[in-house]
Amino acid sequence: MTNKIIIGVFGSRSLKDERVKIILLETIAKWKPDYLSTCQEPQGVSEVCQRVAKETGIPLILHFLNFRYLRGAFEHRAKEIIQESSHFVCIHDGISKGTANELKMVRKTGKPYFYQVLENTPYERSVGFNVKQEWSMDKKEQVDRNTLLNVDELSLSDITGEATL
Repeated sequence: MTNKIIIGVFGSRSLKDERVKIILLETIAKWKPDYLSTCQEPQGVSEVCQRVAKETGIPLILHFLNFRYLRGAFEHRAKEIIQESSHFVCIHDGISKGTANELKMVRKTGKPYFYQVLENTPYERSVGFNVKQEWSMDKKEQVDRNTLLNVDELSLSDITGEATL
C-alpha cells in the first residue's frame, strides 16, 4: 500500500457524537484518503470512523487486539496503525490515557496529523460546536426563515394540506 494515503484514526471511547463525524469528514475532504485505518472498538471515535467509512465508501482497515501481547495489546495495535498510516486524526476527550499515548507516538513519526480535544457531552447523538459568531443570511433566507417562524399563525388545515412544488 505504498504511495497510498491512509488516515489512521485514534480517539477516546467517550466521544461518539456528530462533532467527531464532522472532524472526520473535514479531514477526509482535505487529505482525500485511499483508506481509513482504526481499531475495532464497540464505541467512541473508532465506531464513528467505521460508520463514516461505510457512508463514504472509503475502504476501512480494522485492527483488533491481540492478547498474545497481554497488557501490551493496546500499544501493539496502535503501533500497527501508525506503521501503515500516512496521516492521522486524533480526537481526544482530554482524559483518556490511551489516546494521549497514541498522540505521543504519532507526533514522534513526523507524519501529518490533526489533533482536537472535545469535551464530553451528556447528549447521546446530536450536538454542535460552540458557535462563536453570528451566521449571515441573504435576503431570501431571511424571508424563508420569517415564513417558518410565523407558522403558528396558520390553521391546522393550512399545514396539513397537500404540498405543491
